[in-house]
Amino acid sequence: MEVKERTRVPEVFIPPELSERALSEGKVLILYPTLKFSCFIAKRFRAELGSPPEEGLHLKVGDLDVYVVFRAVGSRFCGGEKGFEDFDFPLREPERFIPKWIKVNPDLSGEFGYL
Repeated sequence: MEVKERTRVPEVFIPPELSERALSEGKVLILYPTLKFSCFIAKRFRAELGSPPEEGLHLKVGDLDVYVVFRAVGSRFCGGEKGFEDFDFPLREPERFIPKWIKVNPDLSGEFGYL
């Protein structure tokens, strides 16, 4: 009986100029998709060029090493006078929350989705 891999591997879209920049600088691309559970569920995304992180899903996109470090956070309050106090939101099966796709822009902004 064959055992299927449980971790979803997202489809990653990276513009050629960003890949070329990372390769010429000798850096990896690290993607940080984040889900924030508060009064609503919000998506946050950031990316950076750097050294390989200690944790994360390692992918090869062409010749470029890419790491996806997913994070879920919660907020104790919904803004107002108390503001937002983020805390790590524990997930029993974080691999289920890895996005289906991630798109990175040349300026390291981007977005991700599940459909």
